[in-house]
Amino acid sequence: MKALRGIALVAALASTSAFAAQNVANTSQKGSLLIWPLVDIDNGNETFIEISNDSSRLVHVECYYVNEKKGRVDFDFELTGKATASWAVKSMDGDQVNPPAFPTGGSWGGPAPYPVANANRGELVCFAVNPDVTGQIAFNHLTGNATVTHTPADPVVAPDQQSVFRYNSWAFVARNATGLPQSDNARQGVPGILVLSGDGAGTYDACPIYNIGLFMPNGAVLGDLTTHRNALTVVSCNQDLRQDYQLNLTKLQFTVWNSKEQSYTGAYICVDSVNSVYLTPENTFLKNGGNFNYTTLRTQNARFIVRGVASTQCPSSKASGLLGVLTADTSAGRTGTTTHGAGAQPGFVLWDPQGATPFRAQ
Repeated sequence: MKALRGIALVAALASTSAFAAQNVANTSQKGSLLIWPLVDIDNGNETFIEISNDSSRLVHVECYYVNEKKGRVDFDFELTGKATASWAVKSMDGDQVNPPAFPTGGSWGGPAPYPVANANRGELVCFAVNPDVTGQIAFNHLTGNATVTHTPADPVVAPDQQSVFRYNSWAFVARNATGLPQSDNARQGVPGILVLSGDGAGTYDACPIYNIGLFMPNGAVLGDLTTHRNALTVVSCNQDLRQDYQLNLTKLQFTVWNSKEQSYTGAYICVDSVNSVYLTPENTFLKNGGNFNYTTLRTQNARFIVRGVASTQCPSSKASGLLGVLTADTSAGRTGTTTHGAGAQPGFVLWDPQGATPFRAQ
């Protein structure tokens, strides 16, 4: 019965419009749930993960890789008091963690209008659990970041040199009945269901209702810096990590402004719960991709907002909060940073609390 009530609560939250909540995930706080939207091991790229426990107490951590094709694998480990751990995703070299291989399987990748998926890109989701991995717990002392190294495969689009950028994971605080941070090691909600609303006992922070990105348009030149191509990686705040998962689809709807405050609408793309999107007209799945080009915007700086909405243009899509990382291929190499969040929207993370078992891959 508890599980049914939890699922009903998730459904009700997912259908609710945005509300004015203060407890929203961001990239500067500690939390009990961490999400890295961009893990990239495509071609010559590598991603290095770091995670830290700022408490003097031990904690058990459950993690999931999910690639764009929906292949997934989960693993768990312990962090002692004040400990850090790190690992390289592609090579599987680790310090305090022996990670599994990033999943290369999965069958998702369409049909149109949803874009072709890349099994060598995806996300990492980690959260505090009890020692036998049968339920999630509150432990608001976790922080993390990712370092992504990039070796260009196309020297026309990017310079023939390796570049490196780092971004912080998005962190969600576990909340109590008053909306304040929950005490350490308390059971947090129904096992297997993380409710992202930030407004009651057993919940976690809500998600941003939309993301803000600041960028140099494709083809813009400022000083000795030229931007060749921008890309946005976003993950949905409707996350089903279970082996028997259900798809969570949404429409990314953009509004772009140049530095003269002229706005451009009509750009959108249909996506699943984890996607990297080139913001260019050459991306045939992105409608009105020219809205991100200098030839359209005519200024060296611009901004956009992007929101996950339900639309008949994207079959079976639903509204969703988003967590993003914005990258750009420039004359100085690839750069990257997280987007800025605004507003609040509820969501969920579903997982399989089956206890400590060997690595499970699909």
